[in-house]
Amino acid sequence: MNRDNNRDRDRDENGNGNGNGGNQNGGWTWWQAGATAAGVGALASLGYLLIRGSSSSEEPSPAHPPPQRDASERRGFLSNLADTLEAATNTNKMDCVVSRANVPSWPNINNLNALLADIHVRHIALKREDFQRHYRVFMGVFAQLQQCMKEVDKYYERYASNVQFAGSHYDRLRIKKPDEFDMDIVIGVPVNMRRDPSDPLESDIVIEQKSPGFVQLRAGTQYQNILIRDGIDCVINKTAYGWLDDRKYILRSKFIDWFKSVGNKGLNRFQLKDGQRVCYVDSTCYTIRTSSSGPAWTIIIEAPGFRLDVDLVPALKFPENRWLNARSYRPIPVDCRRGYWMVVPKPNKAGSPHDEQRSWRIALQEQEKQLLNNTNSLRQVIRLLKKFRDAQGMQKIASYYIKTIFFWEIIEKQGDTTFWQRNDIAYLFQHMMKKFYEALDRGSIPYFWNRNNNMIENLNSNLRNEYKRKILSLLNVLDSPREYKSVARYLLDSNEYLEYQRFIN
Repeated sequence: MNRDNNRDRDRDENGNGNGNGGNQNGGWTWWQAGATAAGVGALASLGYLLIRGSSSSEEPSPAHPPPQRDASERRGFLSNLADTLEAATNTNKMDCVVSRANVPSWPNINNLNALLADIHVRHIALKREDFQRHYRVFMGVFAQLQQCMKEVDKYYERYASNVQFAGSHYDRLRIKKPDEFDMDIVIGVPVNMRRDPSDPLESDIVIEQKSPGFVQLRAGTQYQNILIRDGIDCVINKTAYGWLDDRKYILRSKFIDWFKSVGNKGLNRFQLKDGQRVCYVDSTCYTIRTSSSGPAWTIIIEAPGFRLDVDLVPALKFPENRWLNARSYRPIPVDCRRGYWMVVPKPNKAGSPHDEQRSWRIALQEQEKQLLNNTNSLRQVIRLLKKFRDAQGMQKIASYYIKTIFFWEIIEKQGDTTFWQRNDIAYLFQHMMKKFYEALDRGSIPYFWNRNNNMIENLNSNLRNEYKRKILSLLNVLDSPREYKSVARYLLDSNEYLEYQRFIN
């Protein structure tokens, strides 16, 4: 999906969408609370469809059962969520979602904190009314699509083990519009993900470390023997064998091509109207079309005055005991461990043509989710920096780059346990803007899990200097407390600022 260069698809910028982790609001993510407002009933219906579609018409062979799934996976991620959403009753606690009725007609702006708070609620926070509609439409369309995909492909039916919301929505970092969703769909394989400590080459899948942030996956003996090992199950499991090249590497390219083919076949089962696939939600007809970008298969859902882009990304997952143990990789902190990590089919463009076909990018969205916990206003400050980036036209700064600057600062402040609690938004905004400037000044934003990967290494020096000048200009204003109203000029685009001037003049 390329209609916005500032697309919040972290996974396409050396980062990853985020799965179902904890958060600082009693375990709830903001979109879960929004889902409650949109209606638990619709979610429960989707959960039922996912469960009903998950049982294969062919039972796995007792001699070679598929990998065991935990209880939440067997029940279906969205079904499990439906059971717990009933406890989320107060959506007003979600500071990234506000009702239009709660936006003040005339704000009381008397200092920088008040200015930032008003700009946040007026021009950054998602509007609950918009989000509820987008969420209901997504639930209705995806319920049908997921069921159809399972009907057209037996492998997908058996091994699509988990569906996870991801990206900026799940992180509660989405700004302005709720019109883009990200979802990871975990695809299983007919082997366990074990590692043979005595002979690593005999592991079910051998993980080979390549460029920082990327791996290659080579099939071990059990994987290579799928066609002769699995009896009647090989009719289904041969799909996974078809992803291998002549050296038994699992090709990212074949994996994503298979997934998109399943998606398109499933979509072809939708009703056809005036030459377009359609789906009805709340008696409204929505057209469905698709596009492809990177590892994502994107469905575009439209009606008059409405558009929603949904990125669906297939992923493989490994237990955390198979995390990369090279010295260049950061060990997963104890309080960030979530049981598994994932890889997504993202090509390593810095490698050879073979590397591009075989490369998979590591994804630690669950672990990164934990880093953001217990940091009070940190998410609001991230949103403010993203709004500054957008207003200033800094298109080459991906959302994940900004988030990574915060990851490093979280680690830096580990010894100061009250830093994020005791400081107000105005102080944190200026503090992190300085960190942003310093990163551009040294020309480096190291990837959090492997600092050997400088994520802005290829940023043009002239562009980097232009971005530095824009940040420095804002920092000069922030150093003059009396000029706090001028900060609005940096956070708002020209049309927004023209309208906003009536509040600050």
